[in-house]
Amino acid sequence: MGLYVAPINDLGQARKVIDVGALTSFLWSPDGTQLAVADQFNPRAALYDRLMLVPVGSGLVTTLTTEDVLAFFWAPTGDKLAWVSVDPDAGEMGWMVSLTDGSDAKKLFSLIPSREVAIMLGFFDQYANSHSPWSPDGKSLVVAGSKSGTARGSNGRTPTGDRIYVLDAEGGDEPVDLGAGVLAVWSWN
Repeated sequence: MGLYVAPINDLGQARKVIDVGALTSFLWSPDGTQLAVADQFNPRAALYDRLMLVPVGSGLVTTLTTEDVLAFFWAPTGDKLAWVSVDPDAGEMGWMVSLTDGSDAKKLFSLIPSREVAIMLGFFDQYANSHSPWSPDGKSLVVAGSKSGTARGSNGRTPTGDRIYVLDAEGGDEPVDLGAGVLAVWSWN
């Protein structure tokens, strides 16, 4: 299986940019020069096995992670990629960020996503443009859920409910708790 790129006026000029696993998701970079590609080789698995940055022209593929990935999102500035890693044992999801050269990867925050965010993450490639967690300047992300380590109540919510958090994409500042909520996205401007 492979991922191919072709000019729209001559599909016969398609060329393979990378071999991929049985299930694959990809997103174009804002400038159209790279693809973020996640794939898995076990078609029964719910998570991706790896996340890579693939130049569309020529160059080396950069593997950002080989840990379990659920979703990923390009920063509007094109210099960073955020992804959601999964710790099935803890039932938590970590928001990770890396520069596009693969350096400086860091975990920003772990949480149990709200039901609404969990649904969105399951279809992230369809929501990536309309429901981006990234701020327009690429400096922050907005997420919703319950902080890790907080026990869920029997109705599926923590005693204080799900919260909206703003994360510093550089990882220097602590997450900012904006208040109660189950889903948030940035305005495009």
